[in-house]
Amino acid sequence: MERLKIAVIGAGDVALAAHMPSFSANAKVELAAVADPDVRAAQSLAKIYDVPIVVEDYHGILDDPSIGAVDISVPHYLHYSTVMDSLNAGKHVICEKPIAMNLEEADTMIETAHDLGLWLLITLNQRFLPIHRKFKEILDEGRIGKPFLVNAVITGNVLTRLDDALDWKNTWDRAGGGAFFDTGTHIVDLMHHWFGPPTSVTASLKKLVSRPENKADDNAAVILEWGDDLIATLNVSYTVDHEPWSEKKFIYGTGADVSIINEATVPMLMMQNGIPTVVEVEHNADWWPWSHDLCLRNFVDTILGVAEPLVTATEARDVLKTILAAYESARQGTKIEIR
Repeated sequence: MERLKIAVIGAGDVALAAHMPSFSANAKVELAAVADPDVRAAQSLAKIYDVPIVVEDYHGILDDPSIGAVDISVPHYLHYSTVMDSLNAGKHVICEKPIAMNLEEADTMIETAHDLGLWLLITLNQRFLPIHRKFKEILDEGRIGKPFLVNAVITGNVLTRLDDALDWKNTWDRAGGGAFFDTGTHIVDLMHHWFGPPTSVTASLKKLVSRPENKADDNAAVILEWGDDLIATLNVSYTVDHEPWSEKKFIYGTGADVSIINEATVPMLMMQNGIPTVVEVEHNADWWPWSHDLCLRNFVDTILGVAEPLVTATEARDVLKTILAAYESARQGTKIEIR
């Protein structure tokens, strides 16, 4: 079987903990190269996974015609240039979220991929978790009736990076925003996937704990509305220091309520008439790398023509539109209609 040769651009934490393990374990993939300006990080990653080529400048590997696809895990402000260079070199691309820093960049990336007949996918990996796909199935079957209220909370501690003024994370110029621009992307994507794009957003995005002046919001409180049908409150915190990382979603409907807790041993419960029922669904307690693996395998299978993408670049662009509207709401101090 001929394998898809993939080059990995970016040798940071996500590549180390999620992307490289997935590609290495995939019999359909040959890891061809690793590129990173921090050549020591690239060499370390390549040594672990026996990757033959290590370069400091990714342009060198884009010239290799045997490489069919690239995986991009670089700071947000480099997404556009790295994706565009890769597409123009004839490579299929999967890029870490968010798709870009603004809608103009996202639109150009999508149009270029379409014009060149190449795949551009974004690692909105939470959509691939069976618990989230199962809820979509339950919702579409009408088993909770009409959903009217959602409460979603993501909490964790990223203070070491936030308090480092030189670290790009949460900086306005290199990350595009803070906790909501970064991790908020995942929960907004789930809201889009389950309920469609919202019609308005009201947001309070604050830097409450981290110190450097160049850092953006470390805590977020956001209300999404779908006209007079549904309200969702989303909270994201990067400064919760006294408990493990947690991701919880509570959905309330006229026929039933559902709780989804990523880190729980029993991650999904449905409540009807005061009686809780366990929703049987495949789950892995180590859900974060697992969700990336499911996402990256879908990328490979899409390129090989044996699967359809579960989330498209256009959907990632629509998520970015909602995120940017939230930041505009926070700046203006008012509700923003999303059109």
